[in-house]
Amino acid sequence: MSFRLRRSLEDVFTEKELIQTAQEAGFLKRKSKVSPSVFFDLMMYDASSGKSRSLNQLAIEAMSEHDVGVTKQGMDKKFNDHTVSFLKLLIEKQLTMELDHQIEAGWLSSFNRVTIKDGTRFKLPQEYKEYLPGSGGSASEAGACLQFEFDLKSGNVIDLSLTPANRPDAKDAAESFDNVEKNDLVIRDLGYYAFSSFSNISGKGAFFISRLGSKTNVYEIKNEILHKLDFKSIYKQMKRQNLSRVYKNVLIGTQAKIPVRLTIELIPEAVYEDRMRKTRKLHKKKGYQTSEEHMFMSRFNLFITNVPRSVFPDEAISVLYRVRWQIELIFKIWKSVIGIHHTRRMKYKRWLCLLHFKLLLMIVNWNIILAKRNVLYKSKGRLLSLNKCFKTLFDNIHRLRYALKHGPRWVKKFIRWAEKTLDGNHWLERKNKSKGLENIFSLFYCKSHKYAYI
Repeated sequence: MSFRLRRSLEDVFTEKELIQTAQEAGFLKRKSKVSPSVFFDLMMYDASSGKSRSLNQLAIEAMSEHDVGVTKQGMDKKFNDHTVSFLKLLIEKQLTMELDHQIEAGWLSSFNRVTIKDGTRFKLPQEYKEYLPGSGGSASEAGACLQFEFDLKSGNVIDLSLTPANRPDAKDAAESFDNVEKNDLVIRDLGYYAFSSFSNISGKGAFFISRLGSKTNVYEIKNEILHKLDFKSIYKQMKRQNLSRVYKNVLIGTQAKIPVRLTIELIPEAVYEDRMRKTRKLHKKKGYQTSEEHMFMSRFNLFITNVPRSVFPDEAISVLYRVRWQIELIFKIWKSVIGIHHTRRMKYKRWLCLLHFKLLLMIVNWNIILAKRNVLYKSKGRLLSLNKCFKTLFDNIHRLRYALKHGPRWVKKFIRWAEKTLDGNHWLERKNKSKGLENIFSLFYCKSHKYAYI
């Protein structure tokens, strides 16, 4: 496993480093009974339960484990802006740690990084709306969104940030393009669909795969004349010729027309009817009719990319886009395993501290899992299941707590235990006949661009 990972656990969470970080954040200004290391351990104790402990339970644990007498009121005062800053700094230090190995198999080797980003939203108690407003209407008046971006090749986390639920993902896409580097492949969902983002990505010498927005103008050049794509005619032609997919070179946008490859993938009738039922409901709520053009575009899954055919053929675009679903799995793990969205009634600052500590634990365990995943994939050609690994590590938070409390020798023992444990019975399984993630990772494409092989 990564040497830098072990050093990170040993160095960042020592009493000396916790004190220094606490002083930087203003958490520690004068000597206190609840020192940074004691507070950190109490947070580990809190996180080891499926439900947040009460303030009284934390006070009892402080006396039992550290011989520190503190009232529940005293514990409550520890949850403030300085504490939030303290935990944020610890997260930042974990995020700067880069893993030693990355996966270079198949098409992944064509890019510097393959970055995936998405956000997950959850409701909050109404009294938090001043800090984190929700979408309003039928949705909650208070809500949060966690933005998460990582590199599929290395596992390095690029962005982890908390925003109000009413902040559009497209705004995030426009404001975070500085994270894009030359020869990156950026895979995004429709929520991040913004022409400025596509232009910025291309301008940096990077690439993207995205769904096509339903309101986007699409043009095709025929006989040196620009023609708007007619999806109604395309649908009739595909049905007549019994085609499931067609591919085109097109230009998208109104003013700044961006050249892309477009995959047009016909969806089953049942899927289309379900999609239209949701669309009509939304449009009715907003008070306007669904256009015929929108109805015919809805018959397709539409994917765009600026990756040249010399890198991979048209047939690969929709397959590779589907690796984006990995981030949906991660969000599911955050909620089902870590309980990132669970909120009991408490003051806002305490909830914010608990959330950031859960995120800190998530990053620590993420780095452990991804470091091991990359090494095992290189040696065995198999991928670890994120879900199985996270469940095991969070079921054993007490082991990590004990190791961090007792110093470097015990951290080494914990890392050895994690390595040995994750090496068995934690493999990713295929549950249907579709291409698994291991297959998609290892895809190579022949230079004729006519077919793909594994």
